[in-house]
Amino acid sequence: MSFYMSTNGMLHPYNFAYLEDDANGPRLEKTQIHSDQQNTPSSSQSNSKKEVEFYAINIMTSPLITETPDCFLKQVKEKMKQFGMHHIPIVKNYKLLGMISDRDLLKINMMATFYYLKAQNIMSTILIVCDEDTPINQIAKVLLEENISCLPVVDRDHKLTGIISRTDLLKVIVKNRIVIH
Repeated sequence: MSFYMSTNGMLHPYNFAYLEDDANGPRLEKTQIHSDQQNTPSSSQSNSKKEVEFYAINIMTSPLITETPDCFLKQVKEKMKQFGMHHIPIVKNYKLLGMISDRDLLKINMMATFYYLKAQNIMSTILIVCDEDTPINQIAKVLLEENISCLPVVDRDHKLTGIISRTDLLKVIVKNRIVIH
């Protein structure tokens, strides 16, 4: 199973209908731009058709900076600023309970109660989650179709091991000169 719907810390297997045709969908291939190799007919043919396989485990941000449900929002905000983060997973005993984004904090930052609120008061508790073996073409499609900016990543024991943002996807595409066909 590649994707899960997380509700209040419980993971439920979830299939996105638009991913069912992915076997015939886009392929990821390295480009030959700025290549150090000679462009002989045999080498350019074999290299341009070489499929590149990337999975969540290859591109996720790990180890993670996390917080607990009972921490104050001031701590969450300070940690995001300190580490240059846009999302912070809220966990208890390695179990993902929710997520807070910088946009969530911006929405309530000016409220007088900001300094009294805890992570559990504003965290999103319904999340889309992927496992470490999820191909990046499926991750990209889900991020786009569901209009979300990150995906938490779990291992086989459903423990949180990483997070993938849209920026992480762009970095791997640019760094590896990947083109999607």
